[in-house]
Amino acid sequence: MTEKSNKIRILTALVFCSIFFAGAIFYPHIDAYLRNVNYLLTAFFMLVVFICIVVFFIKSVRRVVKKRKQLTFSIAMPALIYTTTMLLCYFLPNSESLKSEVVIAAYYKGTQNQADLRFRKNHTFDLHWSATFGYNEWFTGTYTQRRDTLFLTYADTTNKRIGKVILKKDGELVTLDKRTDSSYFAPFKIYKEQAKSK
Repeated sequence: MTEKSNKIRILTALVFCSIFFAGAIFYPHIDAYLRNVNYLLTAFFMLVVFICIVVFFIKSVRRVVKKRKQLTFSIAMPALIYTTTMLLCYFLPNSESLKSEVVIAAYYKGTQNQADLRFRKNHTFDLHWSATFGYNEWFTGTYTQRRDTLFLTYADTTNKRIGKVILKKDGELVTLDKRTDSSYFAPFKIYKEQAKSK
C-alpha cells in the first residue's frame, strides 16, 4: 500500500512539474500559438499549477523529515523532482532564445494597453498587443527593409494601428500608410537596434 501511494506521489510530481516546466520555458511560443486566448486564463492556470507544486513540495519535504531513519530514494524522489523543476525554470532561458535574433525591437505604451514589436534577423516579425482585462493578440509575418523603411506582410490579420509600411525616424517607428493624426495611430519607440555590419 505504501509502495503504491509513493508511486502516485512520484507520478503527481512528474505531471505537475512537466506542465509547469513546459509553461515556464515555452511560454513565448505557447502564447503566440494560442494567439487571442485571454492571457489572464493562462496566467491563472499557471498560478494554480505553481500553488499545487508548492503544497506538494512542502508535503514531500515533511514526509522525508518524518521518515528520515528509513529514508529511501523513492521516498525522497518527489521532493527532488519539485526542487529540480524549480531550479531549471529559474536558470534555463525561455524559448525566446530558440527564435531568430532580434534586430529591431520597439514598444508602445498606452494608458490601458501596450505592444511589443520585434523584427528578426530571418526577416520575420511578431507584434504582441495586450491590454487590461486580458486582451491578448499576436500579429506575425515577414518584412523587407529598404534603407529606413520597413514593408510588412502579415501572415493573417493586418494590425490597423501600425499598418504595413513603417519608417524608422528619430528613434521611433512611424507608420506611413496611415494618417498620423488618426486616433488609431500608435507611435512605437525603438529600444533595441542591432548595428549594421559594414
